[in-house]
Amino acid sequence: MTPKEKFIHNLHQARTAHIRWVNAIKLLVSGIDVDIKQINLDAIGSDFGKWYYNEAMLFSMGTSRMVVEEIEIKFISCHDFYTKIYSIFNKRKNNLIGELFGKQPRVSSHEMELAHRYYEEIVILSDQLKNKIRIFEAQLMSMENDKFLSYGSVMDEKSSQPVNNSIQEPTKNDDEEKAYFYGARGRG
Repeated sequence: MTPKEKFIHNLHQARTAHIRWVNAIKLLVSGIDVDIKQINLDAIGSDFGKWYYNEAMLFSMGTSRMVVEEIEIKFISCHDFYTKIYSIFNKRKNNLIGELFGKQPRVSSHEMELAHRYYEEIVILSDQLKNKIRIFEAQLMSMENDKFLSYGSVMDEKSSQPVNNSIQEPTKNDDEEKAYFYGARGRG
């Protein structure tokens, strides 16, 4: 498997992990008893987050920069809405008085409606995220292997983790030395 094929495979696995995460939230807001700790609250520590921040970010300075940034915005927004849902359902799990008397407070109908609305926002954002992932995948598929490898996304065959072998010390010519650099991302 080439590094490019491995990267696309990892992209597919990350998308699948995100879909499973959204489906687990659907079960939670539908009233099905789900262990809330099994639904990852930490965006960066989630399977999708690990893929995004370890692999997809390698393309954040290239021609895919905009779509990679949009993926992050949608991804973080999904987790922000889930944080709100988590706070609704987590209060029922952490009630000391309820534990003493063997009763857990139920989520009110108002809170349940609010959780459903948050979930609907997650679904909308998730659909947009999956669309951005499809665009990103199409960009990667159309990229020549040499250009793909130039982004430093050479995958270590044993660990399936990106290895950044292509980083080289930049060389400066007269034009680059005279160029004006500004902002956090470099030259404009």
